[in-house]
Amino acid sequence: MTTPATATTEAAAKKFLANAVGTKQIGVTPAPAPELNGLLLQLPGAPQVYLVINGFRRWVPDTGTFNNLFVLGAKIVQDIGIGAVSEGDALSSGAMLIKGSSSVNIYLLSNGVKMWIPSPTIFQINQFNSAAVLTLPQIVVDSIPSGPDIQPPTPIS
Repeated sequence: MTTPATATTEAAAKKFLANAVGTKQIGVTPAPAPELNGLLLQLPGAPQVYLVINGFRRWVPDTGTFNNLFVLGAKIVQDIGIGAVSEGDALSSGAMLIKGSSSVNIYLLSNGVKMWIPSPTIFQINQFNSAAVLTLPQIVVDSIPSGPDIQPPTPIS
């Protein structure tokens, strides 16, 4: 399946990560990487998979959560440089995609907050699975606290 995480995007991500390797001093926190928003990252040989949201890599804690969110065959970029991207809070186990019964807005629900996915393009870049979106009563969705909107990748310079 072809997704927006194309070979070009993967090559740009690998270039970004390669440039960052070796530039960080020990004890210095890695920088956010909004250029990589929407990518799934994995250290080669490690089981952990991360989704980059708003510049921070966020651990997808288990297979069930991965399956709740992403399309079958989602592209995961494996690279030794993922440590150059600041790590944010892990996604909660059971994180899901939701929408209200009287709204078209789709959200990523994780850690008790909903994060709006503002466009179909951003939805696709993140390789989210439209078949996995759970429709809830609008009053339930409206009662969930809002977190930041999910941002598209910024251009890699």
